[in-house]
Amino acid sequence: MTTVQARFIDALAAKAQADPRVRAAWLTGSFGKGTADRWSDVDAHLLIVAEAQNEFRNGVERWLGEIQPLVFLRLMFDGRMVNAMTDQAMRLDVWLHSGETAEVTSGETRALYEREPGALLWLPYPGDALTAEEAVEMLRREIAEFWRCIAMMPVGVGREEKLVGAAGNALILLTLSNVLCAASGRRRDRGMKALNGFLLPHLRRRLEEAAFSTLSAGDDVVRFPLRLAGIMREYGPEICDKWEVEYPHAMEETVLRYVAQELCSLGREAVLEELD
Repeated sequence: MTTVQARFIDALAAKAQADPRVRAAWLTGSFGKGTADRWSDVDAHLLIVAEAQNEFRNGVERWLGEIQPLVFLRLMFDGRMVNAMTDQAMRLDVWLHSGETAEVTSGETRALYEREPGALLWLPYPGDALTAEEAVEMLRREIAEFWRCIAMMPVGVGREEKLVGAAGNALILLTLSNVLCAASGRRRDRGMKALNGFLLPHLRRRLEEAAFSTLSAGDDVVRFPLRLAGIMREYGPEICDKWEVEYPHAMEETVLRYVAQELCSLGREAVLEELD
């Protein structure tokens, strides 16, 4: 943690304590878990008395700006979360809760201020292990999304929409990364900017090799997703077996047959070697 981050958090706690509308303040994310570094966002939460919720939300830009000047702020999720950036490029997500109490999780929360005992209701730490229910839900969702996105790859190629193709490839990489994380059996309890700790070393190497191999510029947008498709074909069924999830073989076969047909019609059949 940097001095800038520490000062902001201390000032946030003091300002919450001085404001009678705030019942409690706490941190989640990496600062809540004690794993923060100089690049971490600040994920803060404020419990606001119900009758002051609208007033506080309407003045939250000034409230936060008095702690540290802001260069950006927007309200998200119907005003329940403030997404902001300070003039020192520190990123903030501030959740606004309403009511008498708020549930927080032990091991994942750092309490900053609590006006009355019991305002924060502590739940037990869920542990580091990925549960079967979490794994099943994630695998079903992410694998289907992966193959759906692979099926759209010929659209960008055929229309020569290279920027659209590059954006789609990033999504394909993200969904595959989520699937491979399940192989470690660890619950992914950090944000999208933290993958290394949840990937087994050999799977991380495969993804990095796929992402950073040097290819001719003309084939990158096509070869890259096909290379990722090869990794999914190799490890996806194995990971599904581990969690007793049915792998969508029919979807995979349909997508790859369609992609091969379209690439051949476009004269790009040479790139199909990535699937061998």
